[in-house]
Amino acid sequence: MSNDKLAWDEEALKKLDNIPAFIRKMVKGKIEKAALETEESLITVEFVEKMRAQAMG
Repeated sequence: MSNDKLAWDEEALKKLDNIPAFIRKMVKGKIEKAALETEESLITVEFVEKMRAQAMG
């Protein structure tokens, strides 16, 4: 799920690159879905960390 309405800042993309390749697309899709649901237009490293914390419980 790649969405043209969403922008990723450079640091967030670097964080995404640290995720193993075999699950990166799925994780990116989940982050983008969450961003759309919360009406984010820019995915920041802080948002990625927030999603990670929620996923880890």
